[in-house]
Amino acid sequence: MKLTKFLLLILGISLILLVGCSCTTFIAEEPIIDQETTDTTETPEQTPEEPEPVILACQNSADCEQGELCIDNNCGTVEKLYKTEGCDVKCNFNSIQVTTSDQQTLNLNRGKGDYTSAGAVEWVLSPGPDYCQGEEIIVPVKLLKKNLGKVLSEEYITLSPSETSPTITHPNVKSVQFTFTIDSVNEECN
Repeated sequence: MKLTKFLLLILGISLILLVGCSCTTFIAEEPIIDQETTDTTETPEQTPEEPEPVILACQNSADCEQGELCIDNNCGTVEKLYKTEGCDVKCNFNSIQVTTSDQQTLNLNRGKGDYTSAGAVEWVLSPGPDYCQGEEIIVPVKLLKKNLGKVLSEEYITLSPSETSPTITHPNVKSVQFTFTIDSVNEECN
């Protein structure tokens, strides 16, 4: 009999310990209010600001969504570089004069280009829309970095007249250190 009571007592204590340890109680913390400094004025609700459009950073055009290009390390389109609406007179350029770090002076039309380092880097003047007269002339240039004829990357840089490109390098050919300067732009307006 004593053994049964002892076992029941042990079983009861074990049950209390089990139930007591497995329950989690949550106590809501009440904020501490300092009666002397409580401000009774209500703060107006703040309306969330609309998020600004996200401009994706990129290293080459493959990093951008379909229909966009990597231009100056941001995804976009050549057309969006120019103001094309709300003007009477529109302009475009059909050719530029360029001096390269290879000591070449070239006259190039849009859609044409040249290469350096045995074709490891090819660069081409990108076509663009007619833009409003008086706007800054922006010259978009497509850069193709190749290895054995296979395109490794495509990106675009933009330059203004008299501006020199950043140094253009190649991921596999460390000796490539190429620049070019836009000497002049033949702009025509209608």
